Amino acid sequence: MTVRQRRCRRFELGLALVPLALMLLALLPAIPVPADVAAADDPMAVARAGVDETIAIFRNPSMTLAVRRERLREVADRFIDFNDMSRSVLGYHWRELTPAQRAEFVPLFTGFIQDALLSRLHQSTVERIRQGVASATVTFTRERFDGPDYAEVFTSVLVPTAQQDPLQVTLMMHRTGTSWRCYDITVDAISVISNYRNQFNRVINEQGFPRLVEDLKLKRAAFEQEMSRPEPSS
Repeated sequence: MTVRQRRCRRFELGLALVPLALMLLALLPAIPVPADVAAADDPMAVARAGVDETIAIFRNPSMTLAVRRERLREVADRFIDFNDMSRSVLGYHWRELTPAQRAEFVPLFTGFIQDALLSRLHQSTVERIRQGVASATVTFTRERFDGPDYAEVFTSVLVPTAQQDPLQVTLMMHRTGTSWRCYDITVDAISVISNYRNQFNRVINEQGFPRLVEDLKLKRAAFEQEMSRPEPSS
């Protein structure tokens, strides 16, 4: 395996661990935090609360798969600023869109990101993630502020059964109103948003924005079909 292939594999693993580590982490997760933690002013406390809430969702043995997916979607909606992500992922193309195109793209991209992660979640993977939770180590190493409204939360994620070296996962966060929300995630210094931006930019430049919209709709339909499949009986 080449160095490039190993880096791609670690990045894919990091994306797979986003639901496990910090949604644990998505797909890549503003989150209610006990008042005595004063989390409204502490992005790291918000991130910790998101991890705790997500782990609780996976540890609940009585939760059906459909309910589990919806609970994870709710966590993501509260923690991730999908509006900001939608603008950022299109780069300069966002300025070229009409208000109607923007209004269509934001929920489409939001659903695409969530469904891409949740469609991988089956009862068998829930069991593997539950086992991974028992052995995983998520270390919040530090946080760094860039002015009063932007911060980076640095974490190290190690799942002994999945990889040898810890993944370095950084949550890029900003203040929205009275809470902190995540607008990008980097895995081993590779940005999730930049990764999608490069793909989307290529499609728009070569085939136009309507083609990107059509592609995302087709992918969402495929994800939804995958999620609608009945689980095999045990």
